[in-house]
Amino acid sequence: MGLSDVLRLIEEKLGAGVWRCDAAGQMQWSRGFFGLLGLDPHAVAPSYTEIQRRIHPDDRGPNRDPSELMTERTLLDGEFRIVRPNGALRWIHCHTEVLLDSEGEPECVLGIALDITAQRRLLQTLTIDAERYSALAQVAGGVLWIGSSDGRITALPNGEKRPDAQRFYGKGWVDLLHEEEREAALRSWTASVETGRPYSIEHRLRQPDDTYRWYRCTAVPVTNGDGGIREWMGISIDLDQEKLSVQHPETSRLTGAQLRAARGILNWSVKQLAARTGISSAIIRRLEEYDDAPPMPDETMETLRRVFSDAGIEFLFPTVGKPAVRPRQ
Repeated sequence: MGLSDVLRLIEEKLGAGVWRCDAAGQMQWSRGFFGLLGLDPHAVAPSYTEIQRRIHPDDRGPNRDPSELMTERTLLDGEFRIVRPNGALRWIHCHTEVLLDSEGEPECVLGIALDITAQRRLLQTLTIDAERYSALAQVAGGVLWIGSSDGRITALPNGEKRPDAQRFYGKGWVDLLHEEEREAALRSWTASVETGRPYSIEHRLRQPDDTYRWYRCTAVPVTNGDGGIREWMGISIDLDQEKLSVQHPETSRLTGAQLRAARGILNWSVKQLAARTGISSAIIRRLEEYDDAPPMPDETMETLRRVFSDAGIEFLFPTVGKPAVRPRQ
């Protein structure tokens, strides 16, 4: 097998072609390069003009003299689309090198072209998937995270700009959980990591300003071909408003715990609350002894509600969890 036969075999197997252009702008093409352009070597003469004609209009550069290839390699360097005579569209990657003569002067330009259509199609598919992935994250409105097979968080695809992002990595997320949900969340996560069962739990998560918000955290395993867990893909969705949504606050009964908390937020003493409401200190103390709703006349309850509301306090009666109190937002 001669060298020309080896070149032909390589071009056929790799979808490649070679061209050469001398200082006068005269070109030579290999059989493989003719094939890349979809041209018949017996019907078309090699030329820079013919290459330009085959390049997709959107990728085609300005008309230049082929002799400029000696000094301007970018004329045919890089990736571009070509349109074959039968209308087929192909992506080509072309790499050029200037070869020098014995005097150190440019003698010719050698180009190697590869058909990268398959890689481009794969890249397009990956790009579409990435865009869908990003759109899905926006629609869900949550923080996406990736965990290792042993349960450590390794990446936050759409949460890297969070001021507290670094605190999530590894096992750091555990310290951000509210202490009342921490043990249950960790126990559930450990069980999922060990069994491969999907993980789903609701918990409060500490924010950068040290307040807490409710999240629904869900994760599923991503497996290898042998069924082993390669990593975990999870999303944490903020459901604080849902959790703390007020259910008929006008008819909900205030609890003693809410009264204590509201007075604490305002830093009022019992005497100060009594002065603002006209309710005796003894009655207020007795009402605050209850954690749940104490027995009190509707008039008393409405007076307390009004005074606290005027002071900027909001009473919450969530669908799940205990009644709560917070400054009005």
